[in-house]
Amino acid sequence: MKSINPKKSLGQNFLTDKNIINIIVDRANITKKDIVLEVGPGTGSLTESILLKNPKKIFAIEKDKDLSKNLSKKFKEKLTIINNDILKFDEKKLA
Repeated sequence: MKSINPKKSLGQNFLTDKNIINIIVDRANITKKDIVLEVGPGTGSLTESILLKNPKKIFAIEKDKDLSKNLSKKFKEKLTIINNDILKFDEKKLA
């Protein structure tokens, strides 16, 4: 995969600190019964750790088309990637 640079126009910042990622995932208490909605997965660092918890289903909403494509390649069928703006997305469509 090619290197991804944050787009200032989208206000992107990528979470890469494994310590912070571990704290977030541990505090979320994700179980095999949970359905997870991740907003702005970026490069998928947090997504990877969430997937290790084996949730029932995981949805990722990413506005950036390039990042959505990279996530699709990286995670294949392990999660559902929705290329959309969370502010314009109706989460009821996930049901």
